Amino acid sequence: MITVSVIAAVVAMCAVAVSLWQAREAKGAQAAASGAQEAANRAREEAGAARKAVEQATSSALQAKTAAEEARKAAARAEEAATAARMLADEAQFTAQQATAQVNEVTELLAAERQRRGMPTFAITPAAPDEFRLSYFGGPAVIEQLTVSVVPGSRVLGLSQYDEPPAEHLDVGPLHNGSAITFRAATGQRASAVFQIRAEPWDPVVVRADQ
Repeated sequence: MITVSVIAAVVAMCAVAVSLWQAREAKGAQAAASGAQEAANRAREEAGAARKAVEQATSSALQAKTAAEEARKAAARAEEAATAARMLADEAQFTAQQATAQVNEVTELLAAERQRRGMPTFAITPAAPDEFRLSYFGGPAVIEQLTVSVVPGSRVLGLSQYDEPPAEHLDVGPLHNGSAITFRAATGQRASAVFQIRAEPWDPVVVRADQ
């Protein structure tokens, strides 16, 4: 009887030990499962973040591509505008050169005609800064007085001979045939300086300053 009791006690103790071991294993398995669940959750979160990062990178790449395309189109338009501006500038320069040549040709013809008819002929050349020399030839021995005037659009701001304030008209003389006088002309561009000269009783004549 005692032997049976001992055996039963041993069996019970073994059963308790097995139960404790199973409980410990179950607890470990539960902890492992919980850790795996947490790892899976973190993996899902990281995957979601990575997916968002990929989407943002794709969107940024598309925006950069669009911006680059717009910049390329803008550069092409700017190049076309620059080419058109250069063409217009070249055309304007050519037109200005033609106009200058025509004015010079007409001026030379008028001067030759005036000289042929014994009328006074004038020439204007730049001297010191803002100064010009007016030469007279081909007419009477002396002209007592003549008037130099500003021609509108010639960029001449005013005329003077000494220290008087600049004015639109300047009376000078007497001027002997073959001689010259110096006068001042405030001008922004000497190459386009044009003057009108009036000497009674002859008609006024327009003279361009020769470089």
